[in-house]
Amino acid sequence: MKNAKVTIITPSYNQAQYLEATIQSILGQNYPHLEYMIFDGGSQDNSLKIIEKYQKHLTYWESEKDKGQSHAINKGLSKATGEIITWINSDDQLMPNALHKIVSYFEANPSVGFLHGKTLLFGQGKEVIKGAESKDLHYKYLAGLPFPQPSAFFRKSVIDELGLLEEDYHYGMDYDFFLRMILNHEALQVQDVLSKYLLHKSSKSVSQQNFFAQDYAKIFSKLLRSFPFTSELIKQMKSLEMYDERDDSYQVKKYFSIDDLTTAFFYHLRFQLIFYFEAGELDWAYRITSFLRKNYPTLYQQDKELAQVNWRAKWLSKNILSFLRWIKRGR
Repeated sequence: MKNAKVTIITPSYNQAQYLEATIQSILGQNYPHLEYMIFDGGSQDNSLKIIEKYQKHLTYWESEKDKGQSHAINKGLSKATGEIITWINSDDQLMPNALHKIVSYFEANPSVGFLHGKTLLFGQGKEVIKGAESKDLHYKYLAGLPFPQPSAFFRKSVIDELGLLEEDYHYGMDYDFFLRMILNHEALQVQDVLSKYLLHKSSKSVSQQNFFAQDYAKIFSKLLRSFPFTSELIKQMKSLEMYDERDDSYQVKKYFSIDDLTTAFFYHLRFQLIFYFEAGELDWAYRITSFLRKNYPTLYQQDKELAQVNWRAKWLSKNILSFLRWIKRGR
């Protein structure tokens, strides 16, 4: 494991303005056992010229029409031969020396299936370090994606067992992917800043919050179906008109209790609240906060932001909220 091969996959489509910085951050790791592949979806901008500039340093690259980001990543996962793998999107970057650090962590923790660290969020006048909060992380793993994906790395043996990304999810595919891991393998949280995550108006994480909410609801519905004791939680999710009625379920090898799933449901709704409130869907935000206040009074009182969002969702219009955000950003 000391000389473990690491595979990095970059899916890209028409992001030439960011792509070169991404490539440089990965090749600049100076890690001797790197397998780096780029899967471009047939870009019409300057992306191909940038890729060709670095092609002698790439293990593999292609540019052809694909079925979206998940499909592009899956093509890379299918080709990957590294013992440790992740994908870095074409608008994100690795921090210096990140690969040496993660290999050391995997070597020191042989039972761990995946690890995650912190990221530096930058862009839109913002620069802040973010990572998973340790409090109740056990529940948050089930509820959504509580850590930044560019700072998460996993063993090839895990995807050989659990499979590739679910391509039907265009927004929640990483939540589904890492949820499958946490249901069956151990995770390791580290405090290192391993990546840089670019915020810009065209990024999915900024512009399409309500679609994240829909995918997350489908995934959590599937999670609830994976246990024989969650009928009351399913009933509650249906009362919120969030439950996705299907027959599938997840493979689960680890032990989880009804208390685990109940608390995870609170945090799942917390994720949903963020998505809908950021999207300006104030009716949804009010519905969720009112439900949490009634059904999770202790956790609701501990989370001061919930009461604030509940008030804003009840009394402010979408236009007023957008105006206040515009002022806060400095116009």
